[in-house]
Amino acid sequence: LPIHDSFAAVDAHASCADALATEASSLVVVAPQRPNNDPANGSLATEPCPIFVAQAGANGRPGRLGSDVKLRRGVEVPQLGLGTFLSKTGSECRNAVVAALLAGYRHIDTAAAYKNEEDVASGIREAGFLRSDVFITTKLQANEHGSAEHVRSALDASLQRLGTDYVDLFLIHNPKGGNLLEVWQTMLELRDMGLARSVGVSNFGIEQLKGLKAAGLEAPEVNQIELHCWWQQWDVVEYHRQEGIATMAYSPLARGQRFSTTGDSVLGKVARDDAQTEAAVAVRWSLQCGHIVIPKSKDPHRIQQNAAGGFDLSEAQMSKIRGLDCGFKSMAASSRCMELPWDQVSKPIPEGSGDAGKRGRR
Repeated sequence: LPIHDSFAAVDAHASCADALATEASSLVVVAPQRPNNDPANGSLATEPCPIFVAQAGANGRPGRLGSDVKLRRGVEVPQLGLGTFLSKTGSECRNAVVAALLAGYRHIDTAAAYKNEEDVASGIREAGFLRSDVFITTKLQANEHGSAEHVRSALDASLQRLGTDYVDLFLIHNPKGGNLLEVWQTMLELRDMGLARSVGVSNFGIEQLKGLKAAGLEAPEVNQIELHCWWQQWDVVEYHRQEGIATMAYSPLARGQRFSTTGDSVLGKVARDDAQTEAAVAVRWSLQCGHIVIPKSKDPHRIQQNAAGGFDLSEAQMSKIRGLDCGFKSMAASSRCMELPWDQVSKPIPEGSGDAGKRGRR
């Protein structure tokens, strides 16, 4: 069943979703004062905005969390989203989407490669939300970097699985598929046709972004990259700022690989001082830097914690976290794609070269 604005609210919710709806009503509105807009203290936020919106929205649905990031062409993206990479197809992904929406998230990130687009659609329906309530990001697989017709067919397939006639953001998942000049031109055309409200890229480095610009093509509105306290990517973030590209941070928790077991780390001490989890502090740092952030979890309680609401990091805390930057990559295979030479990815990859078969899922 397609997700259209005519959807009536669904009466039956998962038990975890009912619990979250009850808890959501107790959230408070917080309007933080952002640190100065200075990369040296780890902040690139452009304006203050509320963290939580507590009151129930229309039709009794819980109010949304957070603020929006306005893209270059005016589309507003909820700054906090739910990542679904490695969310298992079926009930695991569906229940995570339900839990996130009822906790106040309004942005769901998926991809054709994740094989859970249908579950995302099911979760939106089960939570009782209208299509227009939820910002949906999906991605073009690297093995779909063919002709314009091929790219259009891939998007049509994603739209069918998502049960909608448009997506809010359509990304090139990975530059490794090659043929980027033709693929990106096609993406822009699909946006102008109304099949995507905005288009962008993922796992692109500065050289690849400059390659699109040198070809006379419009810049992506978003670049989704691995970014977290331990790999802050300030060179890429600064280039994004100069070119009007929004930074979307995937793996903002570094997959939990850098969290301390004793709580004595810099992040652990900040978390203890603010009575928060290290995960919440890591997400809040990214939010205060002005990034769009998509933490992933399947656990309803952690989904709520990852929303990082009800507190704000001080300039001193932001500065301490800035010092954690060590170039650690939790998704090394995907992140290395940012370093691929432009000449290697701008044109079609020859059949039989072997490169096309080495495309990462992320």
